[in-house]
Amino acid sequence: MQKTLRYNFRLKPSPQQELKLVEFGSYARGLWNFLLSENQRQYEADKTFSFYNEMASKIKEIKKLPEFSWVKAFDSGAAQQVARDLDTALKNGTSKKSRQHFPKFKVSYRVKKQHNDSYRSVNNNNCIRVENGTITLPKVGAVPIVLHRKLVSSIKTATVQYRHGKWEVSLTQEVMCDEAKKVLKSIAGYDINSKQTVVGSNRLTVDNPKYLKQAKQKLTRLQRQLSRKKKGSARWKKTKSRLNNLHGSIARKRMDFAHKTAHRIANESDIVVFEDLNVAGMQKFNGRMIADNIMGLISDLAKYKIELRGGIHHEIGRFERTTGVCSHCGQHHRLTLKDRHFTCISCGTFSDRDYSSAIAVQRIGELNLMAGGIVARVSQSPSTQQKSGIKTKVFALVAKLSVGSEEKEKAA
Repeated sequence: MQKTLRYNFRLKPSPQQELKLVEFGSYARGLWNFLLSENQRQYEADKTFSFYNEMASKIKEIKKLPEFSWVKAFDSGAAQQVARDLDTALKNGTSKKSRQHFPKFKVSYRVKKQHNDSYRSVNNNNCIRVENGTITLPKVGAVPIVLHRKLVSSIKTATVQYRHGKWEVSLTQEVMCDEAKKVLKSIAGYDINSKQTVVGSNRLTVDNPKYLKQAKQKLTRLQRQLSRKKKGSARWKKTKSRLNNLHGSIARKRMDFAHKTAHRIANESDIVVFEDLNVAGMQKFNGRMIADNIMGLISDLAKYKIELRGGIHHEIGRFERTTGVCSHCGQHHRLTLKDRHFTCISCGTFSDRDYSSAIAVQRIGELNLMAGGIVARVSQSPSTQQKSGIKTKVFALVAKLSVGSEEKEKAA
């Protein structure tokens, strides 16, 4: 089984190459806005949309017009990718099953004052390749790249973007997953909250570093300085760049923390159970804290890391009752946000709120996987974890067990 993963690398283009990348980003934005306006005009006329094939042919037609000479200077593969992206956005925006909104026009540089447009090139006939410390991009040339890791496989696409004062390229590659494990020796449920980022049923606890809160004083000072400068002046641009770089530093720290936490979770257990949290709803009453905690990102990163190792990632329903459930007898309790510990009214067990929730998540996920016929419990194996009071459960894939039983019947 293969998975398509994305790896980010830093670019160090020359001034001439940087101007070319800025132009290509603006070309992608202009082409998106043109095709979207044509679709809106067509919908007003006959209540229909143009999808990829019609948009691709329209791009060929406008190349012949003198006012669209910039389309001819643009990478043809990247132009087709804009049509593909708009095709997907139109289908998702008009589908009743999808929750995505109808696509919008992209804002120009004059409005946002930042060259943060992006464009994506497709690797056709090995036109995108990495060699001698550079990456060759169509109609741009060999751009120096910081290879902090080896490439896993051949490059499928390359997305170039200017973010927080740095040029980056995002390469998509096909990665082979490990064979699915026949015997799954451990299962763990994880509760994600605003105080601790992750609390696991296996006693794994990761505190929220709160990078935004740490930089709040510096952010406030830079924002106050920016408000006092004349908009568009040299000092305004310099302060704006410093503020943008600080936001970039916070974002990179968050992403690094999320990857390390997800990597640790994937290494701890063979079966990992998370709760499907309504992060958008939680942000309405505690938006800054929720955004600084990257709750949903850790679950998404853990999913692909676990699947790469041949394990199982499972999410229970968001309406399952996990908060205030006794870890010993399963009695439900009503708790406020201030109640971090509670005593069970049924068995008298003194429990930690988050740890009990993690155990409840594990139990519900275990029952769901067994009821769905995905895994079957084999036995309980002694391990070092049992000495600390944590039992390690052993499961096996049901499909593997059924194949083995059929072979035994044939042999008999």
